Amino acid sequence: MIRTQVLLTEEQHRFLTEEARTRGVSLSELIRRLVEEKRSLLTEAQRRGAEEMAREAVEVPSETVHHNEVLYR
Repeated sequence: MIRTQVLLTEEQHRFLTEEARTRGVSLSELIRRLVEEKRSLLTEAQRRGAEEMAREAVEVPSETVHHNEVLYR
């Protein structure tokens, strides 16, 4: 693991401390879990976005479609 320093507002620190206490984990563990939750959500959103793009892809030979028509429609 990599040690890092983060500056928080008093309100953010209070929230995280209370949340860590509620979950029964250290402040460090809570932050790691929250970062991982966010990372998973972003990964899922990216996957869904890629699937949506694939569904809406134009089904014609690539030389007949200008790339801007596909990217910016």
